[in-house]
Amino acid sequence: MNRSPKLTRHRCGQPTLVGMDGDLAALTVTADPYPLNIAGEVAALRAGRRTYQLFRGALDPRDRWNIPGHPPTADLTVLAEHRCRDLIPAGWRRPPTPKVIHRPTESEEIPF
Repeated sequence: MNRSPKLTRHRCGQPTLVGMDGDLAALTVTADPYPLNIAGEVAALRAGRRTYQLFRGALDPRDRWNIPGHPPTADLTVLAEHRCRDLIPAGWRRPPTPKVIHRPTESEEIPF
C-alpha cells in the first residue's frame, strides 16, 4: 500500500498534502505543506489542529506518546492539519534549512 502524500490544490485554493494516516483502518488526511517549528506545533495543537510527522514518506499522526521528547527539527518534519481560510502563520513555520556550501580552504589541494 502506497501511503505517500500527494501535493494537491485544495478546493479553497491552497496547496495541501493529502495522504492516508495509517496502514490499517486509515483515514484520508489533509495537511498544510509548511513544516512547523516547536512553538508552531504547540500553537496548532492548542488551536485544535491535529499534527502529523512525515516519516518514511507517509503522514503519521502525532499523539501524546510521540510528541514529548520528539520536537520538530530539520530531521523531523511536522505538519499541521489543513483548515480552509486559516493559513499557518509565519511564526509557526520552521525556517528553511540553510544549504551547506563547501568552500575549499587555502591548505586543501586542488582535486584534479
